[in-house]
Amino acid sequence: MVAILVLAAGWWFFVRSDAKLATGPPAIPEDLIDASDAPGADGDGTDLLTFRIIADRSEAAYFVGEQLASLSIPSTASGTTGDVGGEFHLTPDGTALAADTTSQFTIGLTSLRSDESIRDNRVQGALETGLFPTATFTFTSFTGYDPLIPEGEQQDIRLTGTLDLHGVQREVTWKVELLRQANVITALATVTIAFADYGITPPSVGGFTLVGNDATLQVQLVAETI
Repeated sequence: MVAILVLAAGWWFFVRSDAKLATGPPAIPEDLIDASDAPGADGDGTDLLTFRIIADRSEAAYFVGEQLASLSIPSTASGTTGDVGGEFHLTPDGTALAADTTSQFTIGLTSLRSDESIRDNRVQGALETGLFPTATFTFTSFTGYDPLIPEGEQQDIRLTGTLDLHGVQREVTWKVELLRQANVITALATVTIAFADYGITPPSVGGFTLVGNDATLQVQLVAETI
């Protein structure tokens, strides 16, 4: 009986949260829209388009499955950080990545927080953030962008590149849902990775919580031209 009560208490304090993935890109912030700075609004159409991620309007999150040992009570835990920054560069027509430039975003891992400090400590230990404080994704290419879709309507693309995490670099492809209006792009990027691919031991919570072998990462970005 005592063991059951302990397990139940563990579920209540550490596992009961059931986080949900975001389901679409952030809305275009109206205060950022500048039609005079939209692609093609001026100039001869030969300049590259550079978008800078706005850190205080962007967010990165992880989602992992958790289950209390000896009990079939699965849930999804998540942690987030607002420490997201970077730039990406597009061709003048906005339909491809610009050549000979580096497009990437970086996530600060030391500021990842969930609803439980014990979980946060385990995550920080598993990621070894003292040695690897950031994760960086460098763009290689994207597919699926349709220039015929009007501004302000959602585009669904695939973004491929290299994810540098825990000192390991691997190619991944994100599912990206994006909105574009004038000088602003917002996007929701989602990818699932295996911990083993990056040399990460799945973080357990207190020794009585089982964590799945993979994690889903989501990044919500708001970016404007510079």
